[in-house]
Amino acid sequence: MAKWESKGVFKGMKVLDFTIALAGVYTAWQFADLGAEVWKVERYNAGDQARTWDPFVNGMSTLYCAYNKNKQSIELDLSSQEGKEVIYRMVKEADVVLENFKSGSIDRLGLGYERLKEINPKIVFMSLSGFGASGPLMKYPCYDAIAAARGGFAASNGEPEGAPMKAGNANCDTLTGIYGFNAVLMALIEARRTGKGCRIDVGMSDVVMISCAETLMDYGTYGQAQSRFGNHDRFVAPYGIFEARDGWVSIIADSQERWQSLKEVLGLPDDPRFADNAGRIANRDALAEQIEAVTITMFRQEIEKKLLAAGVPASEVLPFIEAYTSDHANQTDAVSFAWQDKIGNIRFYNNPIRFNDEICPIHRGSPLLGQDTRNILSAVGYSECEIQKLIDDEVAGEHMF
Repeated sequence: MAKWESKGVFKGMKVLDFTIALAGVYTAWQFADLGAEVWKVERYNAGDQARTWDPFVNGMSTLYCAYNKNKQSIELDLSSQEGKEVIYRMVKEADVVLENFKSGSIDRLGLGYERLKEINPKIVFMSLSGFGASGPLMKYPCYDAIAAARGGFAASNGEPEGAPMKAGNANCDTLTGIYGFNAVLMALIEARRTGKGCRIDVGMSDVVMISCAETLMDYGTYGQAQSRFGNHDRFVAPYGIFEARDGWVSIIADSQERWQSLKEVLGLPDDPRFADNAGRIANRDALAEQIEAVTITMFRQEIEKKLLAAGVPASEVLPFIEAYTSDHANQTDAVSFAWQDKIGNIRFYNNPIRFNDEICPIHRGSPLLGQDTRNILSAVGYSECEIQKLIDDEVAGEHMF
């Protein structure tokens, strides 16, 4: 098996990744994309729970594939002392440890921060959980939709008279992963300066709450929390999604000048109800009806083109297939093909960060379970005989599913 090669701004960095599911996995993915060597530690003969989640292609979870490219997989029995000893060797080489087990689980395994910093004082150790390291909810499970519910995000989305609504994708997981990534970067800078690492705690529900910062400001200022406004904004109108002849368009007229331009483009009549933003907000439904009476007769692309030419922010609402095959996505290298074992050549999104106008390369798809066990064990000093014994004793594995 060819040795995995790291390229990128974090070349030479090693990340010991215990994370499962999505939020912490997303943090590790960012490091892998940017060149760090991410050692994904997976349960013996089980692996990341996301491997079991639908949908599947040739026995491989496509959700797992989406979040684990550029990583390496080592399969270990962490309940055994021999498995722990492998981790202790790996920690000597690592810069970062990421985990999102249930609160306290990593410490009970003997792999918590207090133990690992004895081996490597510079280690940056991040614990990412649903509800953080304290509070009455700390021991309960949390997923994206739970965090959206507990953090106020779901309650602020949806139609005014309808049900609260979660996002269509795992936005809470992704946002938490980005917060985790930034926190680790800051801690690495501090560790370089002082020679000492630290433990970081990130809770999904806290991240979701801070994403609703304007709602907190509303409550503190006006004494009431944000209501749901569907596809339109609370404080600016028109600002939202409107129906077109062949779909939907997003239109924003966030100034009086842009409102006048929008009126001219769409041929809207002068209406005293809509003379200023306060009036447009007070009569939001009537305004939307008047705009849609025109946009429903026009094609999405036509609306977008005319409004942009007039200086009014606008966009077609692109179905997913159109979004990732658009001219803009193609010209900015938003998507690349890479080989995924068990599936073949498939599309992955490239990391959106560019350094010197270059994309972060995709070295490989997401690893099979234990695909890199032998290489990683060898990298931390185990001989071929020792590696084979660990495998024979079912301490380490290479089940490759």
